[in-house]
This record gives sequence, structure tokens and C-alpha cells, in this order.
Amino acid sequence: MTIAERWPLPDTRTSEQLAHDQEDVERQVTVLASAQQDIVERIRVRRREAGDPFLVVTTEDERTALTAEQLVVDADEEQRGRLGTLLPNWDPDDRTGASGRRRRTRVLRCRTSRTARELRADAKRLREHGITATVNLLVPLGYVIKGKSYPGVTVAPGPYSPNGAHAPVRVAIVDTGLTDQGRSDAWDTGLVRNGTDELDVVAPRNRIDWFAGHGTFAAGIVRQIAPDCEVVVYRFTGPDGLGTDEAAADMLIRAADDAAGRRLIINASFGAPAVDGVAPLAMREAVEYINATYPKALIVASAGNDGADLPLYPAAYPGVKAVGALNADLSPAVFSNRGSWVHCSTVGVGVVSTFVEGLLPPEEDMGDDIGFGSDAWATWSGTSFSAPQISAAVAALCGEDEALTPHAAFDRLIGPCPPLADFGKVVHLLPGTPLP
Repeated sequence: MTIAERWPLPDTRTSEQLAHDQEDVERQVTVLASAQQDIVERIRVRRREAGDPFLVVTTEDERTALTAEQLVVDADEEQRGRLGTLLPNWDPDDRTGASGRRRRTRVLRCRTSRTARELRADAKRLREHGITATVNLLVPLGYVIKGKSYPGVTVAPGPYSPNGAHAPVRVAIVDTGLTDQGRSDAWDTGLVRNGTDELDVVAPRNRIDWFAGHGTFAAGIVRQIAPDCEVVVYRFTGPDGLGTDEAAADMLIRAADDAAGRRLIINASFGAPAVDGVAPLAMREAVEYINATYPKALIVASAGNDGADLPLYPAAYPGVKAVGALNADLSPAVFSNRGSWVHCSTVGVGVVSTFVEGLLPPEEDMGDDIGFGSDAWATWSGTSFSAPQISAAVAALCGEDEALTPHAAFDRLIGPCPPLADFGKVVHLLPGTPLP
């Protein structure tokens, strides 16, 4: 069976359900196409209310991001010996992270509170002395919060139907983790959890929290396209779906080390921008380590939802496959990042996948409470949900040919696909939802 004969998968929704979903998806796209600054500000306010405030950073391209009151430095032994003199009020964090591996990069934590301006000045001082340094950015999933782009309730595309042959390839989803809610429809059968996606830990309680369900949604995408591959989900985020450069790097490394040299596709539906011309350092080291140590591993990452040619990391690092988003008709999604650094794109508007049970958090102008029942399915939009489709398709091809590496499978997947300016090759896998 050729790639064109295998994909895209059919859309099994009725015309009535499709019309319902189109209304939700149109709203999602409208929100994603709006200014990211408002989205980042809402994250900052929520964290301040939770007693764990983060600082807002405006980058040179006027993109807004969040940072912890920390720096990340990449320094050799001689340079490390000078850190205390250059920044006397900063302490290095020498802890070994969740991967169990001590990284080359390290985080510095200040003994006193710092403003975003002061943090950037401290990082610049180190760079002026030959030490690569930047702020320890927070790494949102898909670079948006759920907010008013919340998922819509929809129906399952069909039963989970593997062919019974275990594919000797693993997809590692570095994300929010999986909820501990069990499903009766078998779509979570055999999924491996490394960290649980907690659903109700950020005020207001008794609600699905801001990023909850993101990892479950990504895992369901992989299952639809590659039902026989092994899926392991790693949580790198805190309770509100936000992790740091340090935490993301640590979990990327752990995912690679856990696979022990097996054929592996790592899906990274998250990202952060460069600040003052310096891309996130911890994730850069993780990507370099994985590419150098595990030739059978491939990293696939979402290009981001800024709607511009603004590289997002890890997607824009060398050796990572960056995935943009398309509408259901394969035209460019208005919110998707684009540029020569994007390798391929697939449908990221109105993707249908597994979701979690509960009520969505309240948002201004959201209207009535929107709830998801058990065995929930949802529509959701963003480059976060384009990337796992590519990861899954690579895994499916590897599952049919034990001699095929993930890198070769990626080339085989996109090879016959048509190009689209600034969006790489156009790969059609899931149907998505047409805009009305």
C-alpha cells in the first residue's frame, strides 16, 4: 500500500456533527490568530494568583514570553569557576534532573528577586565575558494556553483497531503526561505513563485546568495513525501545563535514554523563542546529545502558533523536524509559524482526538459550562496537533520495515508530497475540520 493509498484517514462524522464542530473550530482559529501577548499575560496573571509569579519578557521581534527568575548557562570548567565573581548573588543548581544525567548546561538561581530587565542584563554580562547565557524560559505547549481556544466536544472516529502485530518502534510524547482516568473504549490500552496529567490542581477547582488533556490528545492522534506502535508519554510540565527550558531538556534526554538505542520518535509539541538572540540553551544541549548519541532517534516538534516566520525551539534546532499547520483543505493555517526552517506541514485545524473528562475552566465570554464525559473526544487546533501526526506516520512506516530508521522513514513519508512555500512538504494524514 502506498502512502497516498493509506492516508488521509476518512472523516466518519455525520453532517450534523461536522456542522457543530465547525462552529467550535472557527472560534479556535480566531483565537489562535489573535495576539499572543494577551495569551502570555493571562498565563502570568494565573501564576501570580497561584503564588508562583513568572516574569514577562519581550523579545527583539516583539514576541512575548515568560521566564522563571533564573538563568541558564552553558559554560566549561574554567568558565564555571568565574561565575561566582561575575554574578556573586547567584547560586548554581547542581542537581541531577529526572533523566538521571548531569547536563553540561546548568541553571543559576538568584538569592534576591530580579526583574526581567535585570535578568537579561545579568545574562548579557556573562555573554560579554564569553559565557553563553540566557533566561530560563517557560515552555508552553504549542505556545498558547487553552483559554478561549478551548477544545470542542465531538464523537469518536471509530473503535481502536490495531492489527495485533506489535511494531518494534516507540513514540515518546514529551507533554503534560496522561491523565490517570481510565477509558473503556480501549484507546488508551497499553499507553505508558511517566507522570500524570493532573486535572484539577489550579484554581478554580473542579475544572479541567489550563493545559490538561494536551498529552491525552497528542497520544490519541498517534494511536489513530499508528495503532500498533509503542507509545510512552512523559510529563515535563507543572500543574498549569508550563515547564521550563531546563525541565523540557531533562525529559527529552530521559525519553531518549529510556529507549536504549531503539528506534524512537520523540514528539515535542511545545516550544520557546530566542531571547536577545540566544535560543533556549538546555533544550539545545538535549537535542545535540540525542542526535549525537542515538542515531535511531528522530525528534519532531511543532513550529508554533505565532502566525509568522519566527523560529520556535526545539523545532528550529538543526536535527529536529519542524511541523507547521494547515487547514483541512491543505491551505496554510493563519496561526501557523512558517519559514524555510519548517520541514513539513499537515492539518492542524479541527483535529479530532481523545480528551479527558470534566468541565472546562471558565473564561470571559465563554458562555455555559462545557463538559466532557467519560471516553471523551474533542476537536482542537494548533501546531501542537500537527506534529504528533508526523511522528505517528513515521512510526507506522518503521513498523512495517524493521530495517527502516526513523530518519529514513521521515524522508520516505515526505518525499512524494508536494511543497508549499514556507510550509515545507504537505502531508495529509488526518482529515481535520473544514472551516465554515
